[in-house]
Amino acid sequence: MNPPFAAALERLSRVPGVRGAMIVDTTAGVPVASEVAAGVPAPAVAALAASLFKRTAQAAAGFGALGALQLEADGGHVVIAGAGEVAIVAVAETAAQLGLVRLEVRRIAEALR
Repeated sequence: MNPPFAAALERLSRVPGVRGAMIVDTTAGVPVASEVAAGVPAPAVAALAASLFKRTAQAAAGFGALGALQLEADGGHVVIAGAGEVAIVAVAETAAQLGLVRLEVRRIAEALR
């Protein structure tokens, strides 16, 4: 695994409440690197995250570059931030401190750009 990706995933995985951390190829919709807990469907989450991020970035083009995107569901949250050709994705529990998760995802995306 790419050393910057490994360090980024380890850093994101340490945030309390994060059940999965991924670097996703936004073109192919596949995980380039991932560190996920059992039960987290990494390929499906990666495909969803890539599609949502690309389409939202296109729709929000009039507002400038898309910084981050958050999906909220009954079972948890998915936070996505773009870093060039890849996206940083965190899968978090409902009780996770989302501000901290979002901050870490954005910091990692900035570092990988």
